[in-house]
Amino acid sequence: MAVRILLEDSHLKPSPRLLVGVALLASLITTGLWGALGRWALVAWVAALPVLGLAIRFVAGSWVRVSAHRGLSWCLKTPLGTRLGSVELLPAEIAELRLEASLAARLLGLWDLQIVKRDGTLSPKFRFFAGMDRQAEVLHGYLEQLGRP
Repeated sequence: MAVRILLEDSHLKPSPRLLVGVALLASLITTGLWGALGRWALVAWVAALPVLGLAIRFVAGSWVRVSAHRGLSWCLKTPLGTRLGSVELLPAEIAELRLEASLAARLLGLWDLQIVKRDGTLSPKFRFFAGMDRQAEVLHGYLEQLGRP
């Protein structure tokens, strides 16, 4: 008796921990520079405001949707503009699921997922989405099950 893995429709949003991470990083840099620069170290906070604005834009407007029937689609609000796309969830279409994380992302408990298609094209990295590691496990199981004869 084979166990069927069902792929439930899901709608993933970026984690607000990204905003906390940007604010914490700006605070640490300001604190580190305070001894050398004094009040001029507050320039680090001013310099971090555009980065915080971009992080707010990303968190507020980005999403990833996973559906067994419609595939995986995304909208990412990056500094270079909005990136839209989709990929079908078929073993013949997807060669690899890459799950990795930078040091900063690991400290925030967030993983990046990237999809490699059979023709070698790469999806954008889905960064700073909460639960992406669990979603990758479910996608892997689903694709493995579809690929079996």
